[in-house]
Amino acid sequence: MPVSAESVGEGSVEQLRATYIGHATLLLRVGGLRILTDPNFDPKLGVFLPRVSAPGLKIAELPRLDAIFLTHAHADHLSFGSLRALPNDVPIYAPTTLARSLVRAGFSSATAVRPGETLRIGQVAVSVGKARHMGARYVVDQWRGEALMYLFDDSRSSILFTGDTALSPEILSLARLVAPRRLDLALLPIGYAPPWKEYFFRRGHLTAADALSLFEQLDARILVPFHWGTFRHITSGAHDAIRVFRRLLQSHARASDVRVLEPGETLTMITSEK
Repeated sequence: MPVSAESVGEGSVEQLRATYIGHATLLLRVGGLRILTDPNFDPKLGVFLPRVSAPGLKIAELPRLDAIFLTHAHADHLSFGSLRALPNDVPIYAPTTLARSLVRAGFSSATAVRPGETLRIGQVAVSVGKARHMGARYVVDQWRGEALMYLFDDSRSSILFTGDTALSPEILSLARLVAPRRLDLALLPIGYAPPWKEYFFRRGHLTAADALSLFEQLDARILVPFHWGTFRHITSGAHDAIRVFRRLLQSHARASDVRVLEPGETLTMITSEK
């Protein structure tokens, strides 16, 4: 079971939890729902990119899930093997063209969601935003390139999960939907690119510095970085991004509001009754 890293906040009601399983796979609990994001439990990506740390939870250790949310079709975020290993009756929400291809592949529980849409699952409103990222799985399937981000809000607590994205006004617009309340938890990806690649990298990703800058703009209570420490990449190691992130954090004004979760660790946030 997840290791509880700590509790944050005051009050008597547990509102949300986030367990870092690895890369972009997180187990979230908000409004009584158990949500899994971008599930990938694979031992490697393709042929040459091995997993360097085991998933923080095995599939068999997961609780009963209420929903799975996919952001885009890239192999590190969409694992067909992992989806097939999960119960087939769990609703899967995904970008339109990706949802259609999942249904054709036999995932009958896949449902399309679109930017600007808000759906309700139990007590939780899920607002969908457009991420700034080319999410096509291959060069030849640009039609499947849409990437999404999600805001989970039960009217007392809120979680923003961006998947892969570059800095964009859409992120701030999505987060503002919880106003006049403050966003509770920002789950933001961090990436690393060598200097010669960084300009192009930042057109579709957040660097460690970008994530911290976005955290300031969002004014969320807590930031948890993800997308690190799981897979080796072609031009960077699995831990390059978190090393840069930790270095920047040493002099950051809101360092005390950042939680770096190791795989398997859980952050529990507690807020007061309404």
